[in-house]
Amino acid sequence: DINTLLQQTLGDHGVKMEPDNDPFRPNAFIGSFRMEVHAYDAEGKELQTPTDIRYWSSADMTLIQASVPDSKRKEDMKMLSDLKGKWQYMLMSDGTTRTAMKSRKMKITLADTTKIELSAQDVRITTETRVIDGHPCRKVVVTNEEGTWTGWMAEDLPTPFADMAANTSAPDQDLARRMADVKGFPMEYEWTETSSGQRVQCFMKDLRAGAVDPSVFSLDGYSVLELPVFGR
Repeated sequence: DINTLLQQTLGDHGVKMEPDNDPFRPNAFIGSFRMEVHAYDAEGKELQTPTDIRYWSSADMTLIQASVPDSKRKEDMKMLSDLKGKWQYMLMSDGTTRTAMKSRKMKITLADTTKIELSAQDVRITTETRVIDGHPCRKVVVTNEEGTWTGWMAEDLPTPFADMAANTSAPDQDLARRMADVKGFPMEYEWTETSSGQRVQCFMKDLRAGAVDPSVFSLDGYSVLELPVFGR
């Protein structure tokens, strides 16, 4: 069936997908923000309309929504993760009906971690500082053979990198490891790829640190459909 085929395909690439039975680990960052993402080619031309990624988190819940501000699409899609209950929900709304596709929270991991070789990188915490939205930030530059990451880090806030990687079941788990030496919340950052020269710029907007209204994570009004466990 399709599940077996997908598992086999992932296995052929040294990746495995399995239920997330890890002990509950609360989110480090509690609050909400909007990440405005811009992509450019090597000549500096913007490749597409900027994308907004909205993020809300409590200790045990995470909600992520990606959208294009000027899109004419009426559909609204969000991903809700229940970290303590180990459930994930794909929330869909067309303005009239609301549906939640419920499934067990999965995690994607490298089948053989002994083969992981992270490229050497240089982490430079500079003396340059500036204030962004009231937060004192320090410029940090991370360079490796793949490219250069430059960020303005609010050192008074915890980083959301590990939370985002864990809650989206990202197959590339190197992000949290690569950024382990970088402390703080990235109010702005830019990634420039060495091979293509393409750039991605991200700006954090509407940042609110602290408790999020529980109604943000509510399933009230949604028809919940439970999907079978992956692989069964």
